[in-house]
Amino acid sequence: MIVLDGLRPDLVTPASMPALSALIAQGTRFAEARSVFPSETRVATPSLVTGCRPAAHGLVGNTVFDAKLAPDRLLRTKDAADFRILSAGAESPLQRATIGERLAAAGRSFAVVSAGTPGQTLVAAPAATRLGQFRWNAADTDTPDALAAAAKLGPVPPASIPNLERTRHAARVLTEFVLPELRPDVALFWCPEPDITFHYRGLGAEEARLALAEADACVARIVAWRDAQPDAGEIGLVVLSDHGHVTGHRKIPVAQLMARDGLPAAEGGTAITVAPAGAPGIWLQDPAMGSQVADWLDRQDWAGSLLANDPAILPGRVAPLAMLNAEHARAADLVLLFAGEEGPDNWGLPGRAPFDAADVPEGGGMHGGLHRRELATVLAFQGAMFRSGATVRAMADLTDMVPTLLHLLGVPTDGMDGRPLHEAWDDKADAPADLALIEMPGGFVLESGRQAGRLYPTGLRRA
Repeated sequence: MIVLDGLRPDLVTPASMPALSALIAQGTRFAEARSVFPSETRVATPSLVTGCRPAAHGLVGNTVFDAKLAPDRLLRTKDAADFRILSAGAESPLQRATIGERLAAAGRSFAVVSAGTPGQTLVAAPAATRLGQFRWNAADTDTPDALAAAAKLGPVPPASIPNLERTRHAARVLTEFVLPELRPDVALFWCPEPDITFHYRGLGAEEARLALAEADACVARIVAWRDAQPDAGEIGLVVLSDHGHVTGHRKIPVAQLMARDGLPAAEGGTAITVAPAGAPGIWLQDPAMGSQVADWLDRQDWAGSLLANDPAILPGRVAPLAMLNAEHARAADLVLLFAGEEGPDNWGLPGRAPFDAADVPEGGGMHGGLHRRELATVLAFQGAMFRSGATVRAMADLTDMVPTLLHLLGVPTDGMDGRPLHEAWDDKADAPADLALIEMPGGFVLESGRQAGRLYPTGLRRA
Protein backbone atom coordinates (compact mmCIF):
# COMPACT_ATOMS: atom_id res chain seq x y z
CA MET A 1 0.00 0.00 0.00
CA ILE A 2 1.44 3.33 -1.12
CA VAL A 3 -0.20 6.32 0.57
CA LEU A 4 0.52 9.72 -0.97
CA ASP A 5 -0.60 12.03 1.80
CA GLY A 6 -3.04 14.74 0.72
CA LEU A 7 -2.96 14.04 -3.03
CA ARG A 8 -5.98 15.41 -4.90
CA PRO A 9 -6.96 13.16 -7.83
CA ASP A 10 -7.48 16.10 -10.21
CA LEU A 11 -3.81 17.06 -9.75
CA VAL A 12 -2.57 13.70 -11.08
CA THR A 13 -1.68 14.21 -14.74
CA PRO A 14 0.91 12.66 -17.08
CA ALA A 15 2.82 15.93 -16.88
CA SER A 16 2.83 16.29 -13.10
CA MET A 17 3.02 12.60 -12.10
CA PRO A 18 3.94 10.38 -15.07
CA ALA A 19 4.71 7.22 -13.09
CA LEU A 20 1.47 7.32 -11.09
CA SER A 21 -0.55 8.22 -14.20
CA ALA A 22 0.89 5.20 -15.99
CA LEU A 23 0.19 2.90 -13.05
CA ILE A 24 -3.41 4.10 -12.84
CA ALA A 25 -3.89 3.61 -16.59
CA GLN A 26 -2.51 0.07 -16.34
CA GLY A 27 -4.60 -0.90 -13.33
CA THR A 28 -8.04 -0.44 -11.83
CA ARG A 29 -8.99 3.11 -10.90
CA PHE A 30 -11.74 3.85 -8.39
CA ALA A 31 -12.93 7.20 -9.71
CA GLU A 32 -15.41 7.65 -6.83
CA ALA A 33 -13.01 7.02 -3.93
CA ARG A 34 -13.47 9.15 -0.81
CA SER A 35 -11.89 9.91 2.54
CA VAL A 36 -13.69 9.59 5.87
CA PHE A 37 -14.94 12.41 8.11
CA PRO A 38 -13.18 14.27 9.57
CA SER A 39 -10.89 14.17 6.53
CA GLU A 40 -7.72 14.39 8.64
CA THR A 41 -4.61 12.22 8.57
CA ARG A 42 -4.83 10.74 12.09
CA VAL A 43 -8.48 9.90 11.44
CA ALA A 44 -7.76 8.55 7.98
CA THR A 45 -4.85 6.35 9.10
CA PRO A 46 -6.80 4.31 11.69
CA SER A 47 -9.73 4.11 9.27
CA LEU A 48 -7.35 2.65 6.72
CA VAL A 49 -5.62 0.12 8.98
CA THR A 50 -8.72 -1.03 10.92
CA GLY A 51 -11.23 -1.03 8.07
CA CYS A 52 -13.56 0.94 10.35
CA ARG A 53 -14.88 4.47 10.47
CA PRO A 54 -14.19 6.76 13.46
CA ALA A 55 -17.32 5.77 15.38
CA ALA A 56 -15.83 2.29 15.71
CA HIS A 57 -12.07 2.83 16.00
CA GLY A 58 -12.39 5.90 18.22
CA LEU A 59 -9.70 8.27 16.92
CA VAL A 60 -11.91 11.18 15.96
CA GLY A 61 -9.53 14.04 15.16
CA ASN A 62 -5.98 15.19 14.59
CA THR A 63 -6.53 17.32 17.70
CA VAL A 64 -8.89 16.34 20.52
CA PHE A 65 -9.82 17.43 24.03
CA ASP A 66 -10.18 15.08 26.98
CA ALA A 67 -10.96 16.83 30.25
CA LYS A 68 -9.90 13.78 32.29
CA LEU A 69 -6.59 13.11 30.55
CA ALA A 70 -5.48 16.70 29.88
CA PRO A 71 -7.92 19.20 31.40
CA ASP A 72 -6.05 22.35 30.46
CA ARG A 73 -4.97 21.74 26.88
CA LEU A 74 -5.64 19.99 23.60
CA LEU A 75 -4.02 16.68 22.68
CA ARG A 76 -2.33 16.62 19.27
CA THR A 77 -2.13 13.09 17.95
CA LYS A 78 0.81 13.85 15.64
CA ASP A 79 3.00 13.89 18.76
CA ALA A 80 4.02 10.53 20.20
CA ALA A 81 3.72 11.84 23.77
CA ASP A 82 0.14 13.04 23.26
CA PHE A 83 -0.69 9.80 21.46
CA ARG A 84 0.37 7.91 24.58
CA ILE A 85 -1.62 10.22 26.87
CA LEU A 86 -4.70 9.57 24.77
CA SER A 87 -4.01 5.84 25.00
CA ALA A 88 -4.59 6.13 28.79
CA GLY A 89 -2.27 3.26 29.67
CA ALA A 90 -3.37 1.01 26.82
CA GLU A 91 -1.28 0.06 23.79
CA SER A 92 -3.11 2.63 21.70
CA PRO A 93 -6.35 4.64 21.70
CA LEU A 94 -7.77 2.47 18.90
CA GLN A 95 -10.75 0.31 19.76
CA ARG A 96 -10.51 -2.03 16.79
CA ALA A 97 -7.79 -4.42 15.63
CA THR A 98 -5.44 -3.20 12.90
CA ILE A 99 -4.26 -5.00 9.78
CA GLY A 100 -0.97 -5.73 11.52
CA GLU A 101 -2.74 -7.53 14.35
CA ARG A 102 -4.99 -9.46 11.99
CA LEU A 103 -2.08 -10.52 9.79
CA ALA A 104 -0.06 -11.63 12.81
CA ALA A 105 -2.94 -13.77 14.03
CA ALA A 106 -2.97 -15.46 10.62
CA GLY A 107 0.78 -16.04 10.62
CA ARG A 108 1.44 -13.25 8.10
CA SER A 109 3.94 -10.40 8.26
CA PHE A 110 3.46 -6.64 8.07
CA ALA A 111 5.77 -3.63 7.88
CA VAL A 112 5.32 0.15 7.96
CA VAL A 113 7.70 2.73 6.50
CA SER A 114 6.61 6.33 7.00
CA ALA A 115 7.98 9.84 6.68
CA GLY A 116 4.77 11.18 8.21
CA THR A 117 4.44 12.34 11.81
CA PRO A 118 5.43 10.02 14.66
CA GLY A 119 1.79 9.83 15.78
CA GLN A 120 0.67 8.81 12.31
CA THR A 121 3.13 5.94 12.27
CA LEU A 122 2.21 4.78 15.77
CA VAL A 123 -1.46 4.64 14.86
CA ALA A 124 -0.66 2.76 11.63
CA ALA A 125 0.95 -0.08 13.61
CA PRO A 126 0.40 0.40 17.34
CA ALA A 127 1.13 -3.24 18.15
CA ALA A 128 4.32 -3.49 16.06
CA THR A 129 6.73 -3.81 19.00
CA ARG A 130 4.66 -6.47 20.73
CA LEU A 131 4.21 -8.42 17.47
CA GLY A 132 7.80 -8.08 16.26
CA GLN A 133 6.74 -6.15 13.15
CA PHE A 134 8.91 -3.55 11.44
CA ARG A 135 7.79 0.04 12.08
CA TRP A 136 9.98 2.89 10.86
CA ASN A 137 9.34 6.62 11.08
CA ALA A 138 11.69 9.24 9.70
CA ALA A 139 11.86 10.95 13.11
CA ASP A 140 12.94 7.76 14.93
CA THR A 141 16.59 7.62 15.94
CA ASP A 142 17.06 4.97 18.62
CA THR A 143 14.50 2.26 17.96
CA PRO A 144 15.87 -1.11 16.78
CA ASP A 145 14.17 -0.64 13.40
CA ALA A 146 15.59 2.86 12.96
CA LEU A 147 19.08 1.65 13.89
CA ALA A 148 18.85 -1.27 11.47
CA ALA A 149 17.77 1.00 8.61
CA ALA A 150 20.47 3.56 9.45
CA ALA A 151 23.14 0.87 9.45
CA LYS A 152 22.11 -0.02 5.91
CA LEU A 153 21.34 3.42 4.45
CA GLY A 154 22.82 6.04 6.74
CA PRO A 155 21.12 8.81 8.72
CA VAL A 156 17.76 10.33 7.83
CA PRO A 157 18.03 13.73 6.10
CA PRO A 158 16.52 16.71 7.96
CA ALA A 159 12.92 17.70 7.32
CA SER A 160 12.27 20.52 4.86
CA ILE A 161 9.56 22.14 2.74
CA PRO A 162 9.21 20.57 0.27
CA ASN A 163 10.30 17.44 2.11
CA LEU A 164 12.18 15.96 -0.84
CA GLU A 165 15.30 14.38 0.68
CA ARG A 166 13.48 12.80 3.60
CA THR A 167 10.75 11.44 1.31
CA ARG A 168 13.40 9.97 -1.00
CA HIS A 169 15.20 8.37 1.94
CA ALA A 170 11.98 6.75 3.16
CA ALA A 171 11.46 5.20 -0.28
CA ARG A 172 14.99 3.80 -0.07
CA VAL A 173 14.26 2.28 3.34
CA LEU A 174 11.32 0.50 1.76
CA THR A 175 12.90 -0.65 -1.50
CA GLU A 176 16.50 -1.25 -0.41
CA PHE A 177 15.92 -2.71 3.05
CA VAL A 178 12.38 -3.68 4.03
CA LEU A 179 11.12 -5.25 0.82
CA PRO A 180 14.28 -7.16 -0.21
CA GLU A 181 15.41 -8.24 3.25
CA LEU A 182 12.24 -8.59 5.32
CA ARG A 183 9.82 -9.59 2.52
CA PRO A 184 6.61 -8.69 4.41
CA ASP A 185 3.32 -10.07 3.14
CA VAL A 186 1.90 -6.54 3.31
CA ALA A 187 3.90 -3.32 3.44
CA LEU A 188 2.49 0.15 4.06
CA PHE A 189 4.53 3.07 2.71
CA TRP A 190 3.47 6.55 3.83
CA CYS A 191 4.75 9.42 1.69
CA PRO A 192 4.36 12.82 3.43
CA GLU A 193 4.17 14.73 0.18
CA PRO A 194 2.40 16.57 -1.31
CA ASP A 195 0.54 17.23 1.97
CA ILE A 196 3.34 19.15 3.70
CA THR A 197 4.01 21.46 0.78
CA PHE A 198 0.33 21.94 -0.01
CA HIS A 199 -0.21 23.16 3.57
CA TYR A 200 2.67 25.60 3.79
CA ARG A 201 3.21 26.74 0.21
CA GLY A 202 -0.15 26.22 -1.52
CA LEU A 203 -1.50 23.81 -4.09
CA GLY A 204 -0.25 25.67 -7.16
CA ALA A 205 3.14 26.84 -5.91
CA GLU A 206 6.38 25.86 -7.60
CA GLU A 207 7.36 23.94 -4.47
CA ALA A 208 4.13 21.93 -4.82
CA ARG A 209 5.20 20.90 -8.31
CA LEU A 210 8.46 19.60 -6.85
CA ALA A 211 6.58 17.76 -4.10
CA LEU A 212 4.30 16.07 -6.64
CA ALA A 213 7.34 15.04 -8.67
CA GLU A 214 9.05 13.53 -5.62
CA ALA A 215 5.92 11.61 -4.63
CA ASP A 216 5.77 10.33 -8.21
CA ALA A 217 9.42 9.30 -7.99
CA CYS A 218 8.57 7.20 -4.92
CA VAL A 219 5.90 5.41 -6.92
CA ALA A 220 8.35 4.85 -9.78
CA ARG A 221 10.99 3.45 -7.40
CA ILE A 222 8.52 1.00 -5.85
CA VAL A 223 7.18 -0.12 -9.24
CA ALA A 224 10.75 -0.66 -10.48
CA TRP A 225 11.57 -2.81 -7.44
CA ARG A 226 8.43 -4.88 -7.94
CA ASP A 227 9.00 -5.36 -11.66
CA ALA A 228 12.55 -6.60 -11.02
CA GLN A 229 11.37 -9.46 -8.77
CA PRO A 230 11.09 -13.05 -10.04
CA ASP A 231 7.57 -13.17 -8.57
CA ALA A 232 6.58 -9.71 -9.86
CA GLY A 233 3.36 -11.09 -11.32
CA GLU A 234 2.15 -12.01 -7.82
CA ILE A 235 2.87 -8.63 -6.20
CA GLY A 236 -0.04 -6.20 -6.28
CA LEU A 237 0.19 -2.48 -5.63
CA VAL A 238 -2.45 -0.28 -4.04
CA VAL A 239 -1.88 3.46 -4.44
CA LEU A 240 -4.14 5.85 -2.55
CA SER A 241 -4.34 9.19 -0.81
CA ASP A 242 -5.82 9.63 2.64
CA HIS A 243 -7.66 12.87 1.83
CA GLY A 244 -7.57 15.72 -0.64
CA HIS A 245 -7.03 19.45 -0.14
CA VAL A 246 -8.94 22.68 -0.51
CA THR A 247 -7.26 26.08 -0.61
CA GLY A 248 -7.69 27.87 2.71
CA HIS A 249 -8.40 31.37 1.50
CA ARG A 250 -9.57 32.88 4.80
CA LYS A 251 -8.10 32.15 8.24
CA ILE A 252 -10.70 32.11 11.04
CA PRO A 253 -9.34 31.84 14.63
CA VAL A 254 -12.63 30.53 16.05
CA ALA A 255 -11.76 30.46 19.77
CA GLN A 256 -10.20 33.91 19.62
CA LEU A 257 -13.24 35.39 17.86
CA MET A 258 -15.63 33.75 20.32
CA ALA A 259 -13.66 35.17 23.25
CA ARG A 260 -13.63 38.62 21.63
CA ASP A 261 -17.43 38.51 21.53
CA GLY A 262 -17.78 37.47 25.17
CA LEU A 263 -17.99 33.68 24.97
CA PRO A 264 -15.72 31.79 27.45
CA ALA A 265 -13.75 30.04 24.71
CA ALA A 266 -10.11 28.96 24.36
CA GLU A 267 -8.07 25.96 23.23
CA GLY A 268 -8.46 24.06 26.50
CA GLY A 269 -9.37 24.51 30.15
CA THR A 270 -12.37 26.79 29.62
CA ALA A 271 -16.14 26.43 29.41
CA ILE A 272 -15.88 26.21 25.62
CA THR A 273 -12.85 24.41 24.18
CA VAL A 274 -12.17 24.76 20.46
CA ALA A 275 -9.75 22.56 18.51
CA PRO A 276 -8.48 24.44 15.43
CA ALA A 277 -8.97 22.42 12.25
CA GLY A 278 -10.52 22.31 8.82
CA ALA A 279 -13.66 21.32 10.75
CA PRO A 280 -13.10 22.60 14.31
CA GLY A 281 -14.36 20.55 17.24
CA ILE A 282 -16.11 22.35 20.09
CA TRP A 283 -16.35 20.82 23.59
CA LEU A 284 -18.80 22.26 26.12
CA GLN A 285 -18.48 22.01 29.91
CA ASP A 286 -22.25 22.55 30.05
CA PRO A 287 -24.33 21.31 27.08
CA ALA A 288 -26.74 24.18 27.71
CA MET A 289 -24.11 26.50 26.26
CA GLY A 290 -24.69 24.92 22.86
CA SER A 291 -27.44 27.39 22.02
CA GLN A 292 -25.12 30.35 22.68
CA VAL A 293 -22.49 28.85 20.40
CA ALA A 294 -25.04 28.13 17.67
CA ASP A 295 -26.51 31.64 17.93
CA TRP A 296 -23.05 33.15 17.59
CA LEU A 297 -22.20 30.95 14.60
CA ASP A 298 -25.46 31.93 12.89
CA ARG A 299 -24.10 35.48 12.71
CA GLN A 300 -20.84 34.49 10.99
CA ASP A 301 -20.74 34.54 7.19
CA TRP A 302 -17.98 31.92 7.14
CA ALA A 303 -19.88 29.31 9.17
CA GLY A 304 -21.49 26.35 7.48
CA SER A 305 -23.49 23.51 8.99
CA LEU A 306 -23.13 22.39 12.58
CA LEU A 307 -22.83 18.73 13.59
CA ALA A 308 -23.42 17.29 17.07
CA ASN A 309 -22.29 14.18 18.89
CA ASP A 310 -25.68 14.25 20.64
CA PRO A 311 -28.22 16.12 18.46
CA ALA A 312 -30.56 16.43 21.44
CA ILE A 313 -28.54 19.37 22.77
CA LEU A 314 -29.73 21.52 19.84
CA PRO A 315 -32.87 19.98 18.36
CA GLY A 316 -33.45 20.97 14.75
CA ARG A 317 -30.26 23.04 14.50
CA VAL A 318 -27.62 20.35 14.00
CA ALA A 319 -26.98 17.24 11.95
CA PRO A 320 -25.84 14.11 13.81
CA LEU A 321 -22.22 13.00 13.63
CA ALA A 322 -23.70 9.50 13.52
CA MET A 323 -24.84 10.19 9.94
CA LEU A 324 -21.12 10.21 9.02
CA ASN A 325 -20.13 7.36 11.37
CA ALA A 326 -18.12 9.89 13.39
CA GLU A 327 -19.94 9.84 16.73
CA HIS A 328 -17.93 8.64 19.73
CA ALA A 329 -17.37 9.32 23.42
CA ARG A 330 -14.18 11.16 22.42
CA ALA A 331 -15.87 13.25 19.74
CA ALA A 332 -16.51 16.96 20.24
CA ASP A 333 -19.97 18.03 21.38
CA LEU A 334 -20.22 20.18 18.26
CA VAL A 335 -18.26 20.15 14.99
CA LEU A 336 -18.27 23.21 12.77
CA LEU A 337 -18.22 22.91 9.00
CA PHE A 338 -16.89 25.95 7.17
CA ALA A 339 -18.82 27.39 4.23
CA GLY A 340 -16.58 26.45 1.32
CA GLU A 341 -17.08 27.07 -2.37
CA GLU A 342 -15.98 25.61 -5.68
CA GLY A 343 -14.62 28.90 -7.04
CA PRO A 344 -10.97 29.09 -8.15
CA ASP A 345 -8.04 29.95 -5.89
CA ASN A 346 -5.14 32.22 -6.80
CA TRP A 347 -3.69 29.55 -9.10
CA GLY A 348 -7.00 28.93 -10.83
CA LEU A 349 -7.55 25.61 -9.07
CA PRO A 350 -11.13 24.87 -7.96
CA GLY A 351 -12.07 24.73 -4.29
CA ARG A 352 -11.71 27.30 -1.51
CA ALA A 353 -12.81 27.30 2.12
CA PRO A 354 -12.18 29.18 5.38
CA PHE A 355 -10.07 27.34 7.94
CA ASP A 356 -8.72 27.46 11.48
CA ALA A 357 -5.04 26.55 11.81
CA ALA A 358 -2.44 28.83 13.36
CA ASP A 359 0.56 27.46 11.47
CA VAL A 360 -0.95 27.30 7.97
CA PRO A 361 -0.82 30.57 6.00
CA GLU A 362 -3.77 31.95 4.08
CA GLY A 363 -3.60 30.44 0.62
CA GLY A 364 -2.22 27.18 2.01
CA GLY A 365 -3.95 23.85 1.54
CA MET A 366 -6.34 22.55 4.20
CA HIS A 367 -8.49 19.51 4.83
CA GLY A 368 -10.71 18.04 7.51
CA GLY A 369 -14.18 19.06 6.39
CA LEU A 370 -16.71 17.96 3.81
CA HIS A 371 -15.69 20.02 0.78
CA ARG A 372 -15.61 17.80 -2.29
CA ARG A 373 -11.91 18.60 -2.82
CA GLU A 374 -11.10 17.43 0.71
CA LEU A 375 -13.05 14.19 0.37
CA ALA A 376 -11.96 13.06 -3.11
CA THR A 377 -9.01 10.65 -3.00
CA VAL A 378 -6.76 8.73 -5.33
CA LEU A 379 -7.31 4.97 -5.38
CA ALA A 380 -5.88 2.47 -7.84
CA PHE A 381 -4.98 -1.23 -7.77
CA GLN A 382 -2.37 -2.56 -10.18
CA GLY A 383 -0.66 -5.87 -10.89
CA ALA A 384 -1.28 -9.42 -9.66
CA MET A 385 -4.99 -10.28 -9.94
CA PHE A 386 -6.25 -6.73 -10.45
CA ARG A 387 -7.98 -5.69 -13.65
CA SER A 388 -6.06 -3.77 -16.27
CA GLY A 389 -7.19 -0.48 -17.78
CA ALA A 390 -10.44 -0.40 -15.79
CA THR A 391 -12.38 2.45 -14.21
CA VAL A 392 -14.78 1.48 -11.43
CA ARG A 393 -18.09 3.32 -11.01
CA ALA A 394 -18.79 2.05 -7.48
CA MET A 395 -17.88 4.18 -4.49
CA ALA A 396 -15.20 3.25 -1.98
CA ASP A 397 -13.43 4.81 0.97
CA LEU A 398 -10.40 4.17 3.15
CA THR A 399 -12.15 1.53 5.22
CA ASP A 400 -12.45 -0.74 2.17
CA MET A 401 -8.69 -1.19 1.67
CA VAL A 402 -7.84 -3.63 4.45
CA PRO A 403 -10.93 -5.84 3.94
CA THR A 404 -9.91 -6.12 0.30
CA LEU A 405 -6.33 -7.15 1.06
CA LEU A 406 -7.28 -9.54 3.85
CA HIS A 407 -9.93 -11.14 1.64
CA LEU A 408 -7.31 -11.80 -1.04
CA LEU A 409 -4.95 -13.29 1.56
CA GLY A 410 -7.65 -15.51 3.04
CA VAL A 411 -7.69 -13.68 6.38
CA PRO A 412 -11.05 -13.02 8.14
CA THR A 413 -12.53 -9.52 7.86
CA ASP A 414 -15.22 -9.77 10.54
CA GLY A 415 -16.05 -6.67 12.54
CA MET A 416 -15.05 -4.18 9.84
CA ASP A 417 -17.18 -1.41 8.37
CA GLY A 418 -15.49 -1.69 4.99
CA ARG A 419 -16.04 -4.29 2.30
CA PRO A 420 -13.78 -6.25 -0.05
CA LEU A 421 -13.68 -4.32 -3.33
CA HIS A 422 -14.49 -7.16 -5.71
CA GLU A 423 -14.74 -4.57 -8.48
CA ALA A 424 -10.94 -4.47 -8.53
CA TRP A 425 -10.80 -7.94 -10.12
CA ASP A 426 -14.39 -8.68 -11.19
CA ASP A 427 -15.99 -6.32 -13.69
CA LYS A 428 -19.41 -7.90 -13.09
CA ALA A 429 -19.36 -6.67 -9.47
CA ASP A 430 -19.30 -3.01 -10.49
CA ALA A 431 -22.39 -0.81 -10.16
CA PRO A 432 -22.75 2.94 -9.54
CA ALA A 433 -23.93 4.21 -6.19
CA ASP A 434 -27.38 5.64 -5.64
CA LEU A 435 -27.31 9.44 -5.36
CA ALA A 436 -28.40 10.85 -2.00
CA LEU A 437 -28.98 14.54 -1.28
CA ILE A 438 -29.21 15.31 2.43
CA GLU A 439 -30.48 18.64 3.73
CA MET A 440 -28.07 20.10 6.29
CA PRO A 441 -28.50 22.94 8.82
CA GLY A 442 -27.83 26.49 7.73
CA GLY A 443 -28.98 26.14 4.14
CA PHE A 444 -26.55 23.48 2.92
CA VAL A 445 -26.87 20.15 1.12
CA LEU A 446 -24.61 17.12 1.52
CA GLU A 447 -24.19 15.30 -1.78
CA SER A 448 -23.57 11.61 -1.14
CA GLY A 449 -23.75 8.16 -2.63
CA ARG A 450 -25.24 5.04 -1.08
CA GLN A 451 -23.40 1.81 -1.83
CA ALA A 452 -23.68 -1.57 -0.15
CA GLY A 453 -25.81 -0.10 2.62
CA ARG A 454 -23.40 2.71 3.51
CA LEU A 455 -23.35 6.44 2.96
CA TYR A 456 -20.31 7.88 1.17
CA PRO A 457 -20.25 11.70 1.50
CA THR A 458 -19.18 13.43 -1.71
CA GLY A 459 -19.32 17.13 -0.87
CA LEU A 460 -21.11 19.85 1.10
CA ARG A 461 -22.54 22.75 -0.90
CA ARG A 462 -24.98 25.58 -0.41
CA ALA A 463 -28.56 24.59 -1.08
